[in-house]
Amino acid sequence: MSDDENKTSNPRLADDTRPILVPAGAGIWTFGDHLRHLAGHAGNIPLTLDEFGRCVICVRRGLFTPNA
Repeated sequence: MSDDENKTSNPRLADDTRPILVPAGAGIWTFGDHLRHLAGHAGNIPLTLDEFGRCVICVRRGLFTPNA
């Protein structure tokens, strides 16, 4: 049982001081951009495809291996 009457949490200082690592290209999309991209995969709007029929955005983000 805690002695803290206000039930406040104690932040872990070691975790708060480390930088947040974001993969390259991950922070450039808004939530609306993501939904628009998913709508393209659902067939509601056209997607840009490469010569193998893969989504160019997904290929750029690394979701396919180069020889897939």
